[in-house]
Amino acid sequence: MNITIVFDIVIIGFGIYMIAAGLKMKKTGEISPIVLAEEEMKKCKDKAGFISYIYWKEAVFGAVMIVTGILGLVNELVKSLGKFSYVELVVFLAVFLWFSRELGTARAKYLSKF
Repeated sequence: MNITIVFDIVIIGFGIYMIAAGLKMKKTGEISPIVLAEEEMKKCKDKAGFISYIYWKEAVFGAVMIVTGILGLVNELVKSLGKFSYVELVVFLAVFLWFSRELGTARAKYLSKF
């Protein structure tokens, strides 16, 4: 089995997990350990605000991961996407950097420094 296929399946699974974690945060009001370490959760001064700010961004990132994984599987198993695979990579990296920046913004805004 090609390692790229395994990698694409893992990406799809992680994307599903990211969406589920984001929606679970919204539903339960508890911050997911995938976005904040337990030590950081204790520093959060406004849980509801943090969750409201980040949950949908986490779900968007998860959706992009799923699409990226599916396109990777199509590229490997069905039909070569040619140069489109580079576009796929650029979009994935752009969304990853966007989500990382938004997570940093949320940390700065909702976590106390002390």
